[in-house]
Amino acid sequence: RSQLEAATNEEDFQAVGLLCREVLISLAQAVYVPEQHGSLDGTAPSPTDAKRMLEAYLYHAFGGSSHKEVRAHARASIDLALNLQHRRTANYLLAALCLEATSSTVHVTALLADRSGKASAMTGHAAT
Repeated sequence: RSQLEAATNEEDFQAVGLLCREVLISLAQAVYVPEQHGSLDGTAPSPTDAKRMLEAYLYHAFGGSSHKEVRAHARASIDLALNLQHRRTANYLLAALCLEATSSTVHVTALLADRSGKASAMTGHAAT
């Protein structure tokens, strides 16, 4: 958030996208367990493949066709971060939207992880 508030030009706003992407990679690494979640398309995710790791984790935590929108939300936030990072016309609005999407994905994942007791470690709060 402080990076966004200090941003004044396209490169600064692109940097917000980069930071959001890094947050999502860290989130995916925190919840994804290869032996437990596996990849949906059979391709083993690299350590920085946030999309595959989160998709696999979320499908395991909140699977089924009736929950596909929850999983789509995470994919969309990753796509938004990647788009912003490479967008030569990045601006405050796009960076702010990217930040909110990233924050929301972190919170949604924390809510789902709480089922297995991981939310406390991710958010620093005790589970209720």
